[in-house]
Amino acid sequence: MLRALAVTLALLAAPVSAQLYTPDEMRHTFQAATPDIQRVFTQDILGNLPRDLRPRAAQVRLEFPEQGRSPLDFFAHPGRGVIYFPIESIRFFDDVATLFAWVESQNCNPEAIQAYLWAKLREGRPLPSPLRAFNIDRDTAFADEFTYNVSGKIVSSGLQFILAHELGHILLNHEGELPSAESQRQEIAADAFALDHFERLGGLPMGVFWYYMAAWWLDPLDEAGRDASSHPVSPARIATLAARLTGDPMAYSHGELDPNREAELAAQIGAMVAELATLIDDDGMLNLMPLVLDRDWPATRIAQACPTP
Repeated sequence: MLRALAVTLALLAAPVSAQLYTPDEMRHTFQAATPDIQRVFTQDILGNLPRDLRPRAAQVRLEFPEQGRSPLDFFAHPGRGVIYFPIESIRFFDDVATLFAWVESQNCNPEAIQAYLWAKLREGRPLPSPLRAFNIDRDTAFADEFTYNVSGKIVSSGLQFILAHELGHILLNHEGELPSAESQRQEIAADAFALDHFERLGGLPMGVFWYYMAAWWLDPLDEAGRDASSHPVSPARIATLAARLTGDPMAYSHGELDPNREAELAAQIGAMVAELATLIDDDGMLNLMPLVLDRDWPATRIAQACPTP
């Protein structure tokens, strides 16, 4: 899928900067990532669409602005037929995937990641990029086989899911500036479009869980706020994803080398997505969680949560 993208991003240098990413990092990310993203979009996604959708989909183009509205902001403009993949967001998601994999590999406390994402995405605090904030050297982390392999799968499948989701918005003729209920229906429909793509491939969208684990911090924490959001990570949306994954795990594994093993993994990812949906649906827990995270994981402690040697 995007294995080459995961490899090239893993090799990028990371000089220290007060900004999220330096101009040199942004330039290298653009040069390394965009050809692979374009190739995956054209060959893996457009090439596997139902034939009746291909002529219109062939008119859709990708654009790579430097930044979006947040560090994690992928979006489409159906009226223009354009999918926007900001360079900063590509790099940020790669960093987050590396962070999740490294923390699991080293048996560190994953609450620190949620504390960082809440502070950075929900509160907009001026924290550095994920790996800098956690004092993690990319090369050292990728010397760990588990971190390298797992983060690569998260990035490759996660970005491909996002590409297919945004293409779904365009081909399904979705509109912006709609009432919240209709906006949520559109998001669920675009997710279903992306899952249909992975079913055709017989591959697991493994990265979708970690993407939404981060993206839900961009939403308001209360139900009323989520209902008003234009890109809601709502309980219904996440629960619908979980139902698809757990309902027929083999649909997301029949194209893999070991379908039975991948079907077990699909069921596990689906169960994790279902747990996330339950968490998002608990307003009391959502409003308590930031207080606990801020108390237990201030920015000064995050740097010591799981550093590389």
